[in-house]
Amino acid sequence: MKKHDSKKPDLYQKVTNRMIELLEVGVIPWRKTWNSYGLAKNYATNHIYTGINCLLMNNTVHSIPYYLTFKQAKAMGGSIRKGAKSEQVIFFKILFKDAKNKTISKDEFSRRSKQGEETKALKFLRYYNVFNVTDVNDIELKLPVLEQYEHEKIQACEHIIQGMKQPPNFINADPNRAYYAPKKDVLNMPNIKQFKSPEEYYAVIFHEMIHATGHENRLGRKGITEFDRFGSAQYSEEELIAEIGASFLCAKAAIDNDDIIENSAAYIQGWLGKLREDNKFIFKSAAAAQKAVSYILQ
Repeated sequence: MKKHDSKKPDLYQKVTNRMIELLEVGVIPWRKTWNSYGLAKNYATNHIYTGINCLLMNNTVHSIPYYLTFKQAKAMGGSIRKGAKSEQVIFFKILFKDAKNKTISKDEFSRRSKQGEETKALKFLRYYNVFNVTDVNDIELKLPVLEQYEHEKIQACEHIIQGMKQPPNFINADPNRAYYAPKKDVLNMPNIKQFKSPEEYYAVIFHEMIHATGHENRLGRKGITEFDRFGSAQYSEEELIAEIGASFLCAKAAIDNDDIIENSAAYIQGWLGKLREDNKFIFKSAAAAQKAVSYILQ
């Protein structure tokens, strides 16, 4: 595989920008309670991407999260579709140097370091390109059967969804993601059959519906209308509002079972850690969540 060099700050910024892009359309890349085709992986080797690549490769525009390098596709008798856009797999390359700045092996580095000699390990951020299998021509894909569960819709939850005034446009365009996109005012959800329980499905859609109440044509909440940046106080507050509001709606529909409550509590606790210095934060978020819930329930 041909590996590409990139200046460290630029590549770090590129990864950061990618995460922000996901979060700007409401995708929370580390929180997923539904089934798709499994975790993103290299289709040729079955290697499952980990670390930052797990977040990046599981959240592309592709519905099937399997990838191949150009050489792997060619070795399988395939060719890359004209105009296909590649994704980048991030990795670290480490060079080991001695006191004279000469490159040495890892074992030699370890031996000399233990002997107290002057050594250094230089870490460089690098990437290589891969293509989604749907952009590779002339190969026969062997995909796992998409596991689905037969669920009946919960009427109390459907009543809440259908009762929202001026609702966003509900779509099922991407089976891998649940998100609210403010600019287009659309709320995307996977199929209910992809969730292990209908309660989990409705907990997720309620979370996204709370986000949608922040649209400028509804409550005009700053966390939606003036998105700041991932990890900021404003972003953290909006996520807390959405999760607390979803908890309220789950209670209203009487689907707040132990699993839902535990998932919600863990998620809320994670965001509270961002703003421990503000002891009024949870109260402000709860008040905003109640306002959003009142909007949905009229």
